[in-house]
Amino acid sequence: MKYFLLTFFFLTTAAPATECSVELFSKVYRMTVGQALQARDIINNSNCSPEITNKLAALVSTSEGTVGVDFLASELKKDFPDITLNFSTKKLSLLDLHSTMRDQLLPNTNLYFTQARSLNGLSTLGLVDGEQITAICDSCQNFGEKTIKLNISNVSSNTSRTLWFSSKIMAKIKVVKANRSISFQQKNLDPKDFYFEEIMTMNPDNALTSLDNIGFYRANKTIVQNAVVSNFDIQAVNLINYGTSVSVTLKSDSILLQKTAMPIRSARFGESVELQGPSNKNITGKVVDYNKVEITL
Repeated sequence: MKYFLLTFFFLTTAAPATECSVELFSKVYRMTVGQALQARDIINNSNCSPEITNKLAALVSTSEGTVGVDFLASELKKDFPDITLNFSTKKLSLLDLHSTMRDQLLPNTNLYFTQARSLNGLSTLGLVDGEQITAICDSCQNFGEKTIKLNISNVSSNTSRTLWFSSKIMAKIKVVKANRSISFQQKNLDPKDFYFEEIMTMNPDNALTSLDNIGFYRANKTIVQNAVVSNFDIQAVNLINYGTSVSVTLKSDSILLQKTAMPIRSARFGESVELQGPSNKNITGKVVDYNKVEITL
């Protein structure tokens, strides 16, 4: 009897480990960088307990790029030593949906997709082995909110499905920002008061992107520290004043002459201004500096 009880005790305490299976998606497209993933986002099919699948999702959430199932199995073994986990997928690739759509629709441009959201209620997009994405959008060369059609096909199984997403298109540009708050009462701007930074915007034409000749401009309102400087925030100052003679340079391929003339009005940097010469004959030149005008023949 004692031998029977001992045998029964060891059989019950050393029961064989249980098994469960997981079929991961081969590709999972996130809609935001570092997006937290739930079990339904990465698993296509499974008979494992929620504790296991939730732990699996937590492991994948902290990963990037391609995640191998050997790594996942070894990590899960630490928390579930009595479970034998079988994977039918060899690896899972974590991808960015914005980048995938851009590679297909906006390659070699400074335009980017941002703030994508599914119109089918998906938090992520999961693909099984063999499925491929084709993005379609007829109006994605312009800024603003766009609707993108994603055709997902599997040649080997001769299946296809269509999903719809909404996303904003913005331009990535290098803009000028203020190092400090700049008063509109400051007579001239100084390059030292600014720095460059890349931003995403839907109004790239409005942003100041160069400090060339910035000393010929002033602020027309107070520019707050770290604010993106708009072309509307600054204006050129008068470099030529009516009644003050200016130096005129005449340039051609073979001639370089300098003379003095009188402007018939005040003018700012880059403007064309009429000048009255010694013979009272008017000529037109471009303002290039304080009291300097250039004429290209």
